[in-house]
Amino acid sequence: MKISPSLLLSWAEVLSDPAGAAKQLSSVKPVGKIEILEKVIEIGRLLSTLISRAFSEKARGAMKELQSASAALDELHSSLLDAPEIPFEEGRVGSWGLFCVLAFSILSEVKAELNEVMASSSLAPDVLASWSSSLTGELKGLSALLELARVPSPGPPGLEFLRAISTNLPRRKDLAAMWVLLGHAPELRKDKKAFPELLATLVERGMIRRGEGTRDGCLRLLDVISWTSRLLGLRVEPGEAKAALQILKARGVLSYVDEELGIALLRPREEDIRAAFEVARERCKHARARVSASSLVEHFGWRPEYASAVIGELAARGLLIANSDKWLPVSEEQARSLLIEAESCFEAELLGEASRIYQMAATLFTKLSEKAQGHKLELLLAEASYCDFMKAYCDALMLMSSLRRAAVSGLALDVGEIDKLKLLVRTASKCLNETLRRVSRLIEAGVDKDISRAASEIVERVGKRADKFKEFREEVESL
Repeated sequence: MKISPSLLLSWAEVLSDPAGAAKQLSSVKPVGKIEILEKVIEIGRLLSTLISRAFSEKARGAMKELQSASAALDELHSSLLDAPEIPFEEGRVGSWGLFCVLAFSILSEVKAELNEVMASSSLAPDVLASWSSSLTGELKGLSALLELARVPSPGPPGLEFLRAISTNLPRRKDLAAMWVLLGHAPELRKDKKAFPELLATLVERGMIRRGEGTRDGCLRLLDVISWTSRLLGLRVEPGEAKAALQILKARGVLSYVDEELGIALLRPREEDIRAAFEVARERCKHARARVSASSLVEHFGWRPEYASAVIGELAARGLLIANSDKWLPVSEEQARSLLIEAESCFEAELLGEASRIYQMAATLFTKLSEKAQGHKLELLLAEASYCDFMKAYCDALMLMSSLRRAAVSGLALDVGEIDKLKLLVRTASKCLNETLRRVSRLIEAGVDKDISRAASEIVERVGKRADKFKEFREEVESL
């Protein structure tokens, strides 16, 4: 029978842990109807004993759920008795074989759990009720699958069977999908286009999403060959693995593939992007240190190319901004830390450094405002305006100092420089007025205490600078 590549790929796409499912399957032995019936009977005895014990030990709060589980087990038992006798080997690669694997695996787990519950010194009604409800769901799920598996098929279970498992036994999707793929991968390998697609899906869901062999952000050809060969129980050829890598690149999972070196770079994973941003925040919060690709390499053990790609993605999302050859996280903590640092530099008359840091703080507050609303938006824009005011003020003070030195030296004053100075002062005045206007609106609105406190801090900062700035402005306007 010709295998449908799209059907097998549909099974592969439900996998979340291919290697874990393959390991679990390695301990599953082939069974048939008789072995499953024996398990059902054993569980029935244990369940009856548990119900009697729950009644006598006053765990009656779980009685309804226990009785539902018992009824679901009886239903499965009746359906099995009516099912045709199909040898496991005959239905091994079809729906019947898959049902047998799932049924025996689930029932084995249930028996072990029942023995554990029976061995406990006391029964907790709420825990017992929750467990019984889960058991009822799985037993009903098996009965639903049995209806689909009654007629053996030589090919892989179809989409209807896949949907039934996803609906009725969602926790067993990995086990079912891996069983189907292991049974049909050798035949699919004859399709030179579909087999690399299967390999690509397995690598993406196992090696990349679960970080198996890709913790440093790179995927190596030899690792792909080894991992997929071990997973499928057949020797994957280098050409097949290379084709799979190219498919992953086309899907956007890989940034680039170097077949000559046998290495591929992953596109930044979401979990890595989040982790890198948190590291950037912590570094800047506690050590006032900037983040760089080399610091991420040191912290996570990533390859430099991957660390750079993660930083690039953070910057593209507006979560980092450049600071020379380092990067700053876009966060309120970082913005306010920079503002404090800039104020200290201003007090120490380090005007050039203060101007640079005020500008970075203004950029951060503006970036943060893009995702804010209401009073929070108004506060962030007020803080950005204050930083813009102080940057223009610093630049004007430095230019004025330069003009004074020129005058003392007897040099003619550059009219263009004077015009530039006046423009800086007008810019500072505009930003100061905007700051005061926004803060006034916040105070009048009666905002919550956190925003009110932050607004008061801005007013306090302005109060420390306003008089000196006004004197300076008058001096400049007289030039």
